[in-house]
Amino acid sequence: MIYVTVGNHNQPFDRLIAEIDRLAPELGETVIQTGCSNYKLVNAKSRSYFPFDEAEKMVKRAKLVVGHAGIGTIISARKWKTPLIICPRRKKFGEHINDHQMEICKELEKKPRYGVLVAYEPDDIERCALKILNEEADSPENGYEEPGLELKKALKKILETI
Repeated sequence: MIYVTVGNHNQPFDRLIAEIDRLAPELGETVIQTGCSNYKLVNAKSRSYFPFDEAEKMVKRAKLVVGHAGIGTIISARKWKTPLIICPRRKKFGEHINDHQMEICKELEKKPRYGVLVAYEPDDIERCALKILNEEADSPENGYEEPGLELKKALKKILETI
């Protein structure tokens, strides 16, 4: 199962939802937490929100998580060692009040983490998903480090500048 989350922010992230809905037939069972979106899904199952404990179960059960570049999403996927693709919400599209999620993505790109790929635009998700699902994603053997304290410090540093 592929689990997709846009978080609980009060602005829609329809670009991500539309792309995942388009990809769902290729990805297999796909469940999207849609937040406040009004996008009408055709190919995927959805729910506006999941209580925290249910969302954690979805992340743990998923073979792949795709989500906004929110810290909670990143920490949850890392906690359960579930491969993750993050796609930042963007201010210019009315998806957030600023571009702090772009900063998070840039930090993760500077110091890549095993099992975490960045898709700066929704149309990059397909390439990333195929890489992960075909087990071609970068690994610790290829110089990528498991996240830990350094990731938490980097994310904290970014949040302090906002």
